[in-house]
Amino acid sequence: MKFAIKTVAAGAIGTTSLLCATMAMSQEKLGEIVPELSLSYYAADMGPVYEQSARVLSQEWAKLGLKFQMRPIQFSTFVSDIIVGGKLEDMAVFSVGADPDRIDPTFYLNNISACGQRANGSSWCDDEYTKMAEKQLTLVDSDERLKTVHAMQERFQSQIPWWPVTNTVYGILYNSDKWENVTNPSPVAAHENLVDPWLAARPLTDDRILDWAYLEDVSTYNPMSEEGATGWMRFVYDTFAKIGADGESRPWAAESWEFTDDTTVRVKLREDMTFHDGEAVNADDAVFTINKIVEIQPPTMSSRIGNIAGATKIDDYTFEFNLKKPDATFETIALTYLFILPEHLWADYEGDMANRDVIADGVAIGSGPFMFKEWRVNELHDLRTHTSHFAAPAYDGIRRLALGQADAIRATMMDGTADIATTVLPVAAMSDLGAQEDFLDFIEIPSHGTMMTWLNNKKAPFTDLEFRRALKTATARQRAAVEGWLGFAVPAGEGNVPRQTGKWYNSDLEPVAFDVDAARKILEDAGYGWDDDGRLHYPVN
Repeated sequence: MKFAIKTVAAGAIGTTSLLCATMAMSQEKLGEIVPELSLSYYAADMGPVYEQSARVLSQEWAKLGLKFQMRPIQFSTFVSDIIVGGKLEDMAVFSVGADPDRIDPTFYLNNISACGQRANGSSWCDDEYTKMAEKQLTLVDSDERLKTVHAMQERFQSQIPWWPVTNTVYGILYNSDKWENVTNPSPVAAHENLVDPWLAARPLTDDRILDWAYLEDVSTYNPMSEEGATGWMRFVYDTFAKIGADGESRPWAAESWEFTDDTTVRVKLREDMTFHDGEAVNADDAVFTINKIVEIQPPTMSSRIGNIAGATKIDDYTFEFNLKKPDATFETIALTYLFILPEHLWADYEGDMANRDVIADGVAIGSGPFMFKEWRVNELHDLRTHTSHFAAPAYDGIRRLALGQADAIRATMMDGTADIATTVLPVAAMSDLGAQEDFLDFIEIPSHGTMMTWLNNKKAPFTDLEFRRALKTATARQRAAVEGWLGFAVPAGEGNVPRQTGKWYNSDLEPVAFDVDAARKILEDAGYGWDDDGRLHYPVN
């Protein structure tokens, strides 16, 4: 018995020695350790869902042997530094809103995916893809364009430079004792560039100012340079068209428009419009604004105006856009975005128009349904109704309370200080408050808004397709929807175009199932390895 025990002990020692030797050899075959990765996301000024989602996702990615430094970043800084600033360090988890014009896929296909685009913060550049992106913009035949859009998604899916995680279910919480006819804008979020719910709402009391509990995201009231709050600017400055609930462009400041040929769009303005100072709006104002924008080329507008050569007056209320090449997206992307400035307040300005301080100069004046009254930074935005507007609301103005924190927004909704809340207060909290309080009603808005994971495609390990494949395979979209968004989101589809855009989404893309073990196998097959602490190492050079 003793002999047998000694034999087993000797065998165990031999096995241990062999295992240690094997591990030592294995360690020698490891490349450099994959360093700790920075994971950026919207800070609490945009609500807690982004930190919750980032932590859920990073928990699964950590099972690949990765470590993360969590970096919450305030919304406006995130936009300026990462989305358009090119300063993404490693990874980001954030969302883009369900803006009206994003029902057209160009934002996803071109603006954040093609080479050299201002909002391509992931720095991915694929020449073949970018040629397709440029082509789809010129295809006025809808069937041809659809084929190209689907082919682009296939190309994108093969390279996976970034990917969608969830599609957002938005909400509106409002005081139904004070307001009625608060309408649902689905599948678009409650964006200021819409009629619903803002212009349709009606007051039920003598309090005729709609108080919106939100955050501070405005950097200027100059529409040529504002980037984070373009919808709020469109309350002050009319656009030529708006997006309807069906995703189609509808007349607004423009009474009508038509393509007279592939590169010429004739626009007829309404004849009953006035600026906030009482001066009439006419074709001279529109032509002046468009030609100045084309001349100046404000960086914040580059993706929308790059194809516009200029504008030409036809008569007092008619003018033509002159395009450089055919543009399949012009109605949705340009007409719903471009605004009209009063020529009489801008023509003699000799400074940099794109950086003009319009408040200091007293020219925060447009023709929109609301007029600028006051801005107290990080406290209040006060707009008053432009009563002569053709779509003036049935109340006296709208105030945006720049609260910035979900708890503060909740408190103002409960005590009646605020009348309506939309994005900053988590949708789950809106739903709960709507169920608990008789005076608060909740509207659920399924949308094409998308939370995504961005990678720095100019930096290792993200330059490695196999690493990207593994990371996407380990992306817990369902967990993010349920735990990050508390069920008020749905797992996103494949590619870079939301399935909620309907026909534009390529439903033939092969699904990538969440599977951490499969992700580790992808890394192993690509030559990656793990040390004794479970940390991931690069393949040996």
